[in-house]
Amino acid sequence: MEQLEKLIELQRIDNRIFGINKILSNVPDYILEIQDEYDTTNKKFSDLKLEIEKKSKELGEITAAFEKKKNLLDNSHKKLSTVKNTKEYEAVLKELDLLKKELYDLELKQLELNEELSNLEKEFKDVESKKLSLDEKYAELQKRRDVENEKITEELKELEKIREEVGSGIKKQFLSKYETIRKARNNLAIVRVEDEVCSGCYMKIPPQLYVEVKKNISIIQCPNCQRFLYYKEGE
Repeated sequence: MEQLEKLIELQRIDNRIFGINKILSNVPDYILEIQDEYDTTNKKFSDLKLEIEKKSKELGEITAAFEKKKNLLDNSHKKLSTVKNTKEYEAVLKELDLLKKELYDLELKQLELNEELSNLEKEFKDVESKKLSLDEKYAELQKRRDVENEKITEELKELEKIREEVGSGIKKQFLSKYETIRKARNNLAIVRVEDEVCSGCYMKIPPQLYVEVKKNISIIQCPNCQRFLYYKEGE
C-alpha cells in the first residue's frame, strides 16, 4: 500500500510537470495573433534587402561596362583622324556604330535598373518601418510571456526536487516499470479503477482482478494497457 501511494503521488507530480512543460512549450494566443504578420514582414524585409543588393550589384556592373564602352567610343573617334585609306575608315565607322548601339542598350538598362531600385527602396523603407514596429511589439509580448512563465518555472524546479524525493522511496523494479509505462502511455502510468473499468484505456478488467485491485495490497497491472491500477472509493 505504501508503494502504491508513492506511485500515485509520483503520477500526480508528473502530471503537473507535464502540464507545466506543455505551457512553457506552447506559444500564447496573444503572440500567435501577430506571429503570422511578424514572420511575413520579416521575410519580406529579408527578401527585399537581398533583391536590392542584387540589383545594386547588377547596376554597378552595367555602369562599369558603360564607362568601358564609352572610353572605347572616344578612342574610335580619335582613330578617324589617323586612318590612311577608305577600308580603314569604313571599319572605324562600323566600330563606332556598334559601340553607340551597345552604349544605348546599356544606358536603357541603367535607367531600368535605377527605376527598379527606386521602387524597391521605397517599398523596403515601408516594410522596414513596419518591421521595427512589429519587432518592438513582439519583444514586449515575449517579455510578458517570460514574466508569466517565471512563476511556473520556479514551481517546476520545486516539483523536480520533490519528484526525486518521492522516487527515492519507491522500489527500483516498480519505478523502472512505472517510467517505461509512462513513456509508452502518454505520461499516464497509474490509474484508478471504477466499476471494473480501467480509467486509462476504458477497458473492462476481469472480475477477479477487480477484487484484487480493490484490496490495494499488491501492485497490479491492467491486462490491456499495462498501466498500474489502484482503487479509491468516492475519489
